[in-house]
Amino acid sequence: MPRGDGTGPRGQGPGTGQGLGRGKGRGRMGGSALGPGGNCVCPSCGATLPHQTTVPCNQMTCPKCGAKMIRQ
Repeated sequence: MPRGDGTGPRGQGPGTGQGLGRGKGRGRMGGSALGPGGNCVCPSCGATLPHQTTVPCNQMTCPKCGAKMIRQ
């Protein structure tokens, strides 16, 4: 504490951290935990399929153009 007033080094007081210690981080591996619902979308043609809980979207292929789907 440089001044003895409890503030600590400059820029490291309360409220300056990224997540503020309140669960605002992105989780392990930078994931976003989208949950069981939602759709799988083709980045090439825009076709959508309902997301299945047992199959990741990136393992599904688009029924129209054959590209790998992404989660939306």
